[in-house]
Amino acid sequence: MLELKKLRTLFELSGGKTVTAVDGVSFEIKPGEVVGLVGESGSGKSVTALSIMGLLAANSRVESGEILWDGRNLLELTLSELRKLRGRDIALIFQNPLAALNPVFTIGNQMVETIQEHFSLDYKKSKDLALSWLKKVNIPDPEARFDQYPHECSLGMCQRIMIAITLVMKPRLLIADEPTASLDVTIQAQILHLLAELKDELDMSVLLVSHDMGVVAQQCDRVMVMYLGQIVEEGPTDKIFADPKHPYTKALLRAIPVPDPSKKHAFEPLAGDIPSPLNIPSGCSFHPRCSEKLPGCESQSPGIYSVQGCRVACHLFK
Repeated sequence: MLELKKLRTLFELSGGKTVTAVDGVSFEIKPGEVVGLVGESGSGKSVTALSIMGLLAANSRVESGEILWDGRNLLELTLSELRKLRGRDIALIFQNPLAALNPVFTIGNQMVETIQEHFSLDYKKSKDLALSWLKKVNIPDPEARFDQYPHECSLGMCQRIMIAITLVMKPRLLIADEPTASLDVTIQAQILHLLAELKDELDMSVLLVSHDMGVVAQQCDRVMVMYLGQIVEEGPTDKIFADPKHPYTKALLRAIPVPDPSKKHAFEPLAGDIPSPLNIPSGCSFHPRCSEKLPGCESQSPGIYSVQGCRVACHLFK
């Protein structure tokens, strides 16, 4: 379905400098699969998603690698070909719905325009389809919301509207970039439940981008852990959470509070801060924060090793 091969994405800065945001990332997503992409802010998760969609900023570019969709390299498509594919085949839900929705157009205007961009429907049929999807995502009084502007809706409601706009086109792959990041816990649970229901109904695959390990544990079949633009561990969700291999994955899991006084769990905040991509450490990029580093970690980049059904980029498994 979707396969990335050694994707490398750069940002160009003033003075001729470049920053590598995604560095040699390879993975695949199969039909019907829910895959989590996790890591701290600044790991390159969102840039990976934007690279797939061809929505990178003006000062960024994919320097090398391939993004294959059903065997076609998306990097070789024209803008017109890419526009036809976006939404219908691969869709993206942004993490900030208020920034994604246009504040000067009504909800209905934006939904109808999106529908008519991809389907040969007149206004009445487009409106009926839009209203049916507003109902499907549990928007109260959809007829009234249809004529309202984004600022008249709550953040949670705007996220539901974004889901409706995105899924009305029934994409085969949904990329959800931190879809619950700005929402309170109750609304988060509702949105995640809604996405799970619609995923089954539409039989689509999902790439869930998140920094919340708890959300990923509940939603995903497989997990990819990203650090400074690289995938450092990948495997089935149950294996990753039951027996993590990479020191970074272990540190992320130890940093999750357990709200159960009967369970003894030493909460350990992750030591240090993620380095600036302008000054990536030599060797293994995680070595300055790693409690298990070996003598060669500071000078040699690790290979990728298969360990008990997972892939791990760590010298411990050489």
